[in-house]
Amino acid sequence: MGSFTTDEVSKHNSESDCWIIVDGKVYDLTSFLDDHPGGKKILVKVAGKDASKQFHQYHNAAQILRKFGPKLLKGEVTGVSAKL
Repeated sequence: MGSFTTDEVSKHNSESDCWIIVDGKVYDLTSFLDDHPGGKKILVKVAGKDASKQFHQYHNAAQILRKFGPKLLKGEVTGVSAKL
């Protein structure tokens, strides 16, 4: 598992390279875009950013992260405290 700065994550901000931050963890959603029930447009909109607020607003976080997290997790953001 890697360690990334927010600046590094911010470079992955397109449909062809889509990373997000949720609770201090970095997820590569590129391969998941076409499978996202809400459509890929909403994910690309938050690509390269901390999407924790949006993620928790629309998802059962524990269930979604348990199901998809392991295969999409890239690592953690350095200098960010995880939400407890």
